[in-house]
Amino acid sequence: TGREMAVAGAEQVTALGAAMLGAVAAGQSAGGYDSPGEAVAHMAPPPAEVYRPTPEHLAPYNTLYAEYRCLYDYFGRGENNVMKVLRSLRIG
Repeated sequence: TGREMAVAGAEQVTALGAAMLGAVAAGQSAGGYDSPGEAVAHMAPPPAEVYRPTPEHLAPYNTLYAEYRCLYDYFGRGENNVMKVLRSLRIG
């Protein structure tokens, strides 16, 4: 995709997200925030790390991903029952 990937700077991101939503529910008049964006801007720590794609690797990864999608559809969407056959052959 060529997009950057950021690693969360908080260990308990689910709890932090819940706290942000609570702050938005409280609203500014009760010491919270008026929007999720405002809560994120004030409460979220910066990313711990950011991974940036290497431009020359993008084409091969896109090709591999296209093949993965074909295989997923082939094996995972009922177009081929090979997985069911293999499961039926399982010993034990």
